[in-house]
Amino acid sequence: MADQLILYGSPHSQFTYKIALMLRLAGQPFAFRYVSFQKGVHLTPEFRALSRWGQVPVLRCGDRVLVQSGAILEHLAETLSAFGAQDEDGRQVIREWLYWDADRLAPAVYGCYGVRLGEMKLLPIDIHPVIAADYRRSAETAFGALELQLVGKKYLLDPEPTIADIACYGDVAFAELSGIELTGWQNIAGWAARIAGLPGFRRPLDLLPMADADIGA
Repeated sequence: MADQLILYGSPHSQFTYKIALMLRLAGQPFAFRYVSFQKGVHLTPEFRALSRWGQVPVLRCGDRVLVQSGAILEHLAETLSAFGAQDEDGRQVIREWLYWDADRLAPAVYGCYGVRLGEMKLLPIDIHPVIAADYRRSAETAFGALELQLVGKKYLLDPEPTIADIACYGDVAFAELSGIELTGWQNIAGWAARIAGLPGFRRPLDLLPMADADIGA
């Protein structure tokens, strides 16, 4: 990929992490631009010109600007020829996993992590215990579905890792940061350990700094 890649996002964003992890595992250097939500950077006209919904991540590829983590992962799998599928059937399965993740796993984990950030006073929010419990229950339900799909498999599209694994793992990693332990889900724990063993792997808060940076391969 000839053009420099610039990733806009936050180290506390599970969706930003998915893109950063994909680039890292693919051996693709990129520049990181920290978008501070506490300082309201996501509301500035400059950022809104990049992100129509004011969300992270945003990936600038030369003159192109890409948004939405699932769509960015599909683009990177194609352009980097990494972590994709070999045929259309495989690409369809990957797409189904990306949509399932966006529907079931990611929102619940997003809520759990928001609760955690509030408890740590890193966000000025106080989520009612009933709502917090519902986030946790939804995350655990999604974990149960993922656990069943990993029976007898190394990765979601056994035997090789794809962007489906990267997308779902990004949420699992942030679930752990939210206090959800993997001990109750042996298949997920084994799968997560295999992803952590891939060359170039970094955990969320080890990969992206709370500042602009250049991230090497």
